[in-house]
Amino acid sequence: MIWTLAVRNVMRNRRRSVITVLSIAVGLAALTFLWGFIDGMNRQMINNTTRYFAADAQVHLKGYHDDPSLDRAIEAGARVLETVRADPSVAAATVRLETTVLASRADRSRGILAFGVDPAQEARVTDLFKAVVDGRGFSGADDTGVLIGEGMAEALALRAGDDLVLVGQAYDGSVASARVPVRGVFRTKIDDLDGYVAVMPMAAMRDFLAAPEAVTAVALRLRDRGALGDAVQTLSARVGADHEVVGWPVLLPMVAISIRFHEVMGFVVLTIFFVMVAAGVANPVLMAVLERTREFGIMLALGTGQSMLFRLVVAEAALLGAAGLLLGNAIGLGATAAFGRTGIDLGAFEAGLRAMPGLADVIYPVVRAERSLAISVLVFLIALAMALYPAFRAATLEPVAAIRGIGEKFSGGRRGSRGQTRSPLPVFALIATRNLLRNRKRSAITVFGAAFAIVAYVFLYGFFDGFGEQLVDNSTRYVTGHLQIEREGLRRDLAPELAFDATAALAAVRSQPGIAAAAPRVQAQALISSPTKSVGVVLYGVDPALERGLTILHRTLVEGSALEAGADRDVVIGRRLAEKLGIRLGEKLVVMAPGVAGELGTSAFRVRGVFATESSSFDGAMVFVTLRASQRMLGLGQRVSSINLRLEDRADVDRVAAQLTPSLGKDGLVASPWPRLLPRVADMLGLVRAIRTVIVAVFFLVVALAVMNTVFMAVAERTREFGVMMALGTPPDAIVRMVVYETVALMLVASVVGYAVGAAVVSLLGNVGLDLSGFYRDYSAIPGLTGIVYPRLVAGSLVGPGVGLFLASVGVSLYPAVRAARLDPTAAIRHT
Repeated sequence: MIWTLAVRNVMRNRRRSVITVLSIAVGLAALTFLWGFIDGMNRQMINNTTRYFAADAQVHLKGYHDDPSLDRAIEAGARVLETVRADPSVAAATVRLETTVLASRADRSRGILAFGVDPAQEARVTDLFKAVVDGRGFSGADDTGVLIGEGMAEALALRAGDDLVLVGQAYDGSVASARVPVRGVFRTKIDDLDGYVAVMPMAAMRDFLAAPEAVTAVALRLRDRGALGDAVQTLSARVGADHEVVGWPVLLPMVAISIRFHEVMGFVVLTIFFVMVAAGVANPVLMAVLERTREFGIMLALGTGQSMLFRLVVAEAALLGAAGLLLGNAIGLGATAAFGRTGIDLGAFEAGLRAMPGLADVIYPVVRAERSLAISVLVFLIALAMALYPAFRAATLEPVAAIRGIGEKFSGGRRGSRGQTRSPLPVFALIATRNLLRNRKRSAITVFGAAFAIVAYVFLYGFFDGFGEQLVDNSTRYVTGHLQIEREGLRRDLAPELAFDATAALAAVRSQPGIAAAAPRVQAQALISSPTKSVGVVLYGVDPALERGLTILHRTLVEGSALEAGADRDVVIGRRLAEKLGIRLGEKLVVMAPGVAGELGTSAFRVRGVFATESSSFDGAMVFVTLRASQRMLGLGQRVSSINLRLEDRADVDRVAAQLTPSLGKDGLVASPWPRLLPRVADMLGLVRAIRTVIVAVFFLVVALAVMNTVFMAVAERTREFGVMMALGTPPDAIVRMVVYETVALMLVASVVGYAVGAAVVSLLGNVGLDLSGFYRDYSAIPGLTGIVYPRLVAGSLVGPGVGLFLASVGVSLYPAVRAARLDPTAAIRHT
């Protein structure tokens, strides 16, 4: 009987039911689509990074992954390769020989990873040779030359047919050097591959390193990547305890961290969406119960038990929730599947997408049954939970009071009393005000629904704006500052020939208002070596006194002390680099870098200090010596590579750069702002904006529909009231004006409350921070990112959407008002 009555009640007021179902369906569809979008990004990253070079897994000698040096090469590579191929889970496998070298052409150089491969077997494991866009790939074991990425080709001004000089450390510890022709250039759109990887035939690499039998890895492709965990276990047993089997999450930590980063961001956003769905369901259900007070009063008076009435309301919510699930899954899964075929083109944010390895211009959302089931169950439980309070309230009504009417009566003064001041407002604006105050509960529900949506919207924008602000602030304060004065092309190859006399430029800079600090620097690509290992780094020569006003690296020391004037034999390195080199405080390092005349500058330094920032990419790739030491090593005299500036206000970076340009241009210098200095950070910021664009667009749709549904129901449920007013002589256009006045007033109050509360929440979290570090590990692999996000309110981001939400809510209220105003008064009064 309960279910029969519930079905009849749901069908009796189809309009109310449709609004409630839409509230559930739109929220569910949005959650399904967003989760599919995030899963699509993650799947694309895994597919692209593993198929181009990393492969699904690799076999190394024990400890090689943590300390990749030739001392840990596999001597019996052929035997291990055959063992791996014998595993039924392995589709293909090949051997590799890897080392770090300094690659140079003319006056340009950079530290890279060079790999020796078996061309025929490599083509079965990865698709790198298919990515060649200039020249051609390898076809046999007797091929010569080297394949390089497009980024490296641009940095070193190379193309197919040019020669490349490689310098590194041979298998026996001697210096290895070779001049090899560039056979081809590949493009994977993965910065780490395109910019820092060179591939040679195995025979040529073994000859270069004087290692006739050694291999450093066996790379393999699995038949089923989803069974990676089981495959690693079985392979580990096959190859023995002397070897390690490493899957792609360990081989590609940046990919694994980026995926976790997406999931954490998705967790924050989806949490907000779930809260919005709960509010979106609660408002129409509560409004429906409120408008049915008289109906419930009659049922109670006729003997309906309180428990039965409670169960009836819950049963109606269950039916509406089930209908919402069906419609929401149809829309959400349909949209996700459709975009999964056609893709979502984010080409406008290409640079930002490349900040995450493996992401392409077009994202293909993914439909996953387990995700849809989990979301559906949660949304259905939310729908039931949101019905409990209205059901309890309906069941506890006092029958007589409920039958007599709804809500509290407005107790204003008597109209026409003596001495009453005539209001300047139009008469129907006054009536609208009385209506809002007369039914405070309905007004409060409408205001709460709209205000809650606005709070969530303000927080979402504040979260993304604060996240982006941190990326920039953390990155600029550690290394670059806000502006860099340099010769054009310095950042591409860090060539010493681009150095200049800083005297005139420093005078021009220091006379410019708005500049907080200026410091000259030497910057160069270098190879830094410990007794057992070499790593490509960026060498910075700095003035210790001036550098303290530019960056805060001196505050991040965890061992030793900062550089001081005159400490020309000391070096400060990052903790990650110290771990790579196996070096400790006080030990010596050898630094090699190309000098001004093409000769190789070499110096030995003692480790004076070790720093640790939130970014392992900084800590693992940068070393600092004194300005004079770097000038002496590179043969620069008194010249410097750049002058770096910190501004009093980072927002003035473009203005200051423009003002400096005339005085710098005559000396052939340019002022480069931080986005050019930190392209990866700028790209990451672009990616955040791209993701925000998609998420906010969906979120705005959900918020707008939630608010409009609440407003629509608040107006639609008053058809009988409008019929009484028309029967008493109120013209139809006055009904419409009155509704507009009421909606404008409600939305103004909701906007004030929503934006005030939202701003307060963002301000509070902006001070204390939102700690997300517990959700994922090693967030420091992403430049500038910390585990604590400090939301930040940017008013300009909220104006457009806020106005749009306000106008949409007012506009949607017109339809039920106009429809009611066109009804015959008798029909309107009889309306149910």
